[in-house]
Amino acid sequence: MKDDLFKWLGGLAFLNNVGYSCVWPVTTIYMHNQLHQSLVLAGVVLLCYSSANVIGSIAAGSRFDRGHTFGLNLFGQLITLLAVTLLIFMHGWPSYPILLCIFGFGNGWILTLINSMGTRVKKYPSVKVFNQLYLAENIGLVVGTGLTGFIYEQGISWLFVLIAGIYLVSLIIVGIKFAEVELHGECPVKQTVDASAGLTGKRNLFVIIVLLLGLVVVWVMYEQWMSNLAVYLARFGISTGRYGMLWTINGVLIIIFQLLLDWIGRYHATLDLQVILGSFFMAGSFMLLLFAAHYGQFILAMVVLTLGESLLIPGVPAYVNRLSPVVQKGRGQGMVNAFSSIGKAIGPLFGGLVIERLGYLKLFAICTVADLIVGMMIGIVLLILRRSLQTYD
Repeated sequence: MKDDLFKWLGGLAFLNNVGYSCVWPVTTIYMHNQLHQSLVLAGVVLLCYSSANVIGSIAAGSRFDRGHTFGLNLFGQLITLLAVTLLIFMHGWPSYPILLCIFGFGNGWILTLINSMGTRVKKYPSVKVFNQLYLAENIGLVVGTGLTGFIYEQGISWLFVLIAGIYLVSLIIVGIKFAEVELHGECPVKQTVDASAGLTGKRNLFVIIVLLLGLVVVWVMYEQWMSNLAVYLARFGISTGRYGMLWTINGVLIIIFQLLLDWIGRYHATLDLQVILGSFFMAGSFMLLLFAAHYGQFILAMVVLTLGESLLIPGVPAYVNRLSPVVQKGRGQGMVNAFSSIGKAIGPLFGGLVIERLGYLKLFAICTVADLIVGMMIGIVLLILRRSLQTYD
């Protein structure tokens, strides 16, 4: 892929996350307050949405490795645009959950293609590519969540009008800027390896599995911040608005941290430290929650969480890309997005069950230990196998 298309790839990442972040936050409240469905059923719908996202991620990654990138891009953009356009007029029951799942499939498809195309950027190292894409995605997240509350108050139809407009712009960008991108021409159908590479390939696969399983655990724990912490903060008299301000802080800090990582990356290799230290910092955020009682302490915990997130979340796809052969890079990115979606789907249910039986403090302790274990496992595996891994970066 031509290097000058990288900025447009970042634009697609931005737009896709604006659209995604306009849908997810209002699903539960809309289903409960407007469609008069139970919270349990809303949780089931979100689980189905995440499952569709997983299927879209895996399917897009597998298809990417076979080529026809432009057609895959068009398909993902069109099916997502169709789903949100229909939601403008058909947002009752059961059309809303059905179309939401189609949207989830398309969203996973698009995000996987964006990351997969990022693996073919030659001008920059993969760690810089994925840090920049993650930065674009989070700017989109900040913009989307900032718009959602205001527009939702005007009616959910207007929210879907906005999202449809976003994906229409995204479709136009794909049609104009990516029409000639056919990456299968850069990817040989067969890859010649020697006898020793077979053993090395197994080691690569083992490390990738460890990274992906660690990513599931990290997202399960991270979801506690998004799904359950608002209720916990209310115990200390902290309003929903001030809880929302924590996520504004999160978005701003991600931009700062990513720019800082980009600057450090010019002079030092950072990828190994990213994926190890990221888990430890995320564990540290939950450790701080064990003792937090004032708003300033929750802000400090969010700062530590954001630092860990900025290190780990873009570090995993960059590392998977480094360990994936050229003919399997799309499949690797599809698995990253799929495992992330699995963690996001399990997280709220896991947190709810632990809180109901053990309470918030036990939940925070479990999250601390789980993230520490992830960091130690990744660190041990890389320490033992790092020198024998085959890299394709």
